[in-house]
Amino acid sequence: MRSNPRRAQSIIAALLLAGGLSANAVDELRPTFASEVAVPEERTILPLLKVVCGEGVRTGIREGRKTFGCGDGSMDEILASRHRPRRYPWIPGVLWEADGVLFGHFLSPTSDDAAINCFACESHPNLWGGTLLLTRNAGKWEPVWYKAGVITRHCRRVSLVTGRQILFCEETDGGMGHSIHGLYTVDFKTPRFAWRNVVLMADSYSCLMLGGVQIQSIDRISFDEMEHGELLVRVYARHGRVRLRPDYAWDPLPTPKVLRCEIDFRLDGDSFRVMPETAPAARLFGVHTE
Repeated sequence: MRSNPRRAQSIIAALLLAGGLSANAVDELRPTFASEVAVPEERTILPLLKVVCGEGVRTGIREGRKTFGCGDGSMDEILASRHRPRRYPWIPGVLWEADGVLFGHFLSPTSDDAAINCFACESHPNLWGGTLLLTRNAGKWEPVWYKAGVITRHCRRVSLVTGRQILFCEETDGGMGHSIHGLYTVDFKTPRFAWRNVVLMADSYSCLMLGGVQIQSIDRISFDEMEHGELLVRVYARHGRVRLRPDYAWDPLPTPKVLRCEIDFRLDGDSFRVMPETAPAARLFGVHTE
């Protein structure tokens, strides 16, 4: 079950207003589960990039490691110029950088697909990144689409009953007093902005204008098989909140008592539904349980 739409929309609106932040200003992701997204290696990533960028493929060195990408920061322009003359020349260095790659059966149970994510290739409203999807057709890779805001930086594959795969992912965000850690899904047949597919979102803040002090965190995630083969995702989280009036005059603001929560979701079709016995805890995080 996805988070409460009204709550999610209000948080998203606040974060979009903070679009002037730099990528470094966003809270660093502290992973809560093992990601299957692989660091790009030359032998795997270059054949994919050459299909998309052709002569614009570039390599470089950043912070002591080799980087791979394209000499143009706009993947939309790169894809469009595969079918028409380029509007401007390639630059010598890497602008659109491949940050990770994940292979799977994302479009059908039998398709061979590759999702390449980029980071710092977009602005804050798109969570600084996007995903390039390729599929293998008659033995040759070809691009399907690029979507800004579809974030596949830290994800694991989830198999549906059909055999097709979606992703279970996590990402952080921040701005306007909010510090966000979100869990969400990515369906490559219906790609959407990450925060539009939220499973659970932890939102921490300390501001009278936001209603008080709230501390929420996601500590870890477990993935287990239920009795009938269904996937169970258990979220180990913490929640504490103190509601304050805007005219509260004491400083510093009080620290809320933080409680530990366990929230269970089961895979139902192509989405995750909260288990009824953990619905009260889920509602603390804005999850819509009706």
